[in-house]
Amino acid sequence: MYLKQNKFFHSIVIIVVVTGIGLLFFDTLNLLNIDMLFMVPILFSALHNERREVFVISLLSVLTFDVLFIPPRFSLTVSDTNYLISFIVMIATGQMVAYLAKQAAIAKELEISEKIQDALLESLSHELRTPLAVIKGCSSGLLEQNLILSDKERTQLIETIDENAEDMEQLIHNLINSAKLKNGILHLKKDICDLEDIIGSALLKTEKEQTANFVISQNIPTIYANAIFIEQALINLLDNAFKYGFDVDVSVTEKPHGVLIVVSNQGTIPSVNELCEATKPFVRLSNASSKRGLGLGLHVVQLIAEIHGGTLTLKSENERFFAELFLPKRAE
Repeated sequence: MYLKQNKFFHSIVIIVVVTGIGLLFFDTLNLLNIDMLFMVPILFSALHNERREVFVISLLSVLTFDVLFIPPRFSLTVSDTNYLISFIVMIATGQMVAYLAKQAAIAKELEISEKIQDALLESLSHELRTPLAVIKGCSSGLLEQNLILSDKERTQLIETIDENAEDMEQLIHNLINSAKLKNGILHLKKDICDLEDIIGSALLKTEKEQTANFVISQNIPTIYANAIFIEQALINLLDNAFKYGFDVDVSVTEKPHGVLIVVSNQGTIPSVNELCEATKPFVRLSNASSKRGLGLGLHVVQLIAEIHGGTLTLKSENERFFAELFLPKRAE
């Protein structure tokens, strides 16, 4: 919304600029040249704004051109009806270009969407193939009548199946949540939530070989949110911290208007440029290249934060990676 307002303001500035140029060189430029000058803000607006805004800019351009340059000057009357045709052409051109620009944008979005879909299917098939192969291999071993396994070996196979099934569940969960949140399909049911319980549950589901240092300040307030999705966001952050780093810390601090949850870890720290792109869908950081994933984890966290009126901030300081999830006490 802000970007659209900014482009609309820029269009008005261009009208002011071309008006100044026209007045400055009024004695040397003919009216056709000045007419072409006033097409500049119209075309600029047509390429960046909706058709309604384009119509407003076109009307302002026509009125400015008429009042300041068309004889009799400084009035809305027109001595030559040919200028009326010129005005109609200016407005119609703006609408036509705006329509074509919109169609081009839609075509580009469809093209990008198709590319993302192809990349998603390719990535999903690749990412799911590995755990499926492992599960299939382990289950075949358990079902093999002629294969003698010790209790320890049987337990290891079952644990391997369980771990890979969890990986598959997490991949699919992030994929489905990303699609639903992005398309506004979900209607979140929000209620009063105990953050300490939610974080404890998320830690229980992600702590395996490593454990996190959990620091919580006194009197952490309850928040009005969807507990299931807040837990999913924390699971994603913790899963990344455990998967790509070590020495994981989790802290919760009350702020004037909400609660700040910080998940940090040591390890290979992504560059600043990478962090700027990290929350985009299907983007994987350099430190994640050897790990399984679709590049949707942080994207889903950001979407969950946004629908709760919160924010997700990623940064690195003193060789630590920080993911800061801010949630308002009561989202609007």
